[in-house]
Amino acid sequence: MGLVKKKAAPELAPAGTGARPDPLASLEDADTAVRRDAAHALGHAALPGAEAALAHRLQAEGDAGVREAILTALARIATPEAAAALVPFLDREDAALRNAALESLQQMPAEVAAPALLPLLDHADADLRIFAVQGLGSLSHSGRADWLARVMERDADVNVCLAAVEALAEAGSPEALSSLETLARRFPDDAFVAFAVDAARSSFQGR
Repeated sequence: MGLVKKKAAPELAPAGTGARPDPLASLEDADTAVRRDAAHALGHAALPGAEAALAHRLQAEGDAGVREAILTALARIATPEAAAALVPFLDREDAALRNAALESLQQMPAEVAAPALLPLLDHADADLRIFAVQGLGSLSHSGRADWLARVMERDADVNVCLAAVEALAEAGSPEALSSLETLARRFPDDAFVAFAVDAARSSFQGR
C-alpha cells in the first residue's frame, strides 16, 4: 500500500479577521472609499440611526461619489425619517445637492415622501414651495391633483403657481382643470400665466 501524504491542517484565521466594520462609524472615515462603501452598506441593511448618520455625513461631505452613495442609501431606506432627513437639503445654496436631494425624495414611495414635502407648501420661501410642488407633482398619489390645485388657487407667488401648472400638465390631472381657470382669473394680466394655462388645457385635450 502506498504512502498517503498527510493533508496540512487548515490555517486558522487570525482573531478578529472577518469581522465587518461598523458602517455607522465608517461614515466618518478619512478614506472616501470607506465612506462610500459604508453608505452603500447602510442602504442595503439599514441600522437604527442610519438616517441621522447619513444626513450628518451629507452635511459635510465634499466627495461627489460619497454624496451620491448617501443619497441613494436614503432613497433606498425610504422611511419617514429618511425623507425628513433630506428636506433640509432643499434649502442649501449648493444647487446640485438641492436637486439631488429632491430626486432622492421623488424616488421614495409617495406615502413616505408626501408627508415630508407637504409642509413646505406653506413655507415663507417661494423657492422651497417650488421644490415642494415639483416633488409632489412627480408622486403617484391620489392627493396630487388636490395639492396642485390648492397652490394654483391660493399661492401669492406667480412662479410657484406656474410650477404647479407645469407639474399638473406633466402629471396629466385634468380633474384640476377648474383650478387652471381660477389661476387665469387671479393673474389676468400675466402673459406667462395665460400661456401656461393654454398649454395645460391643450395637453389635457390631447389625451
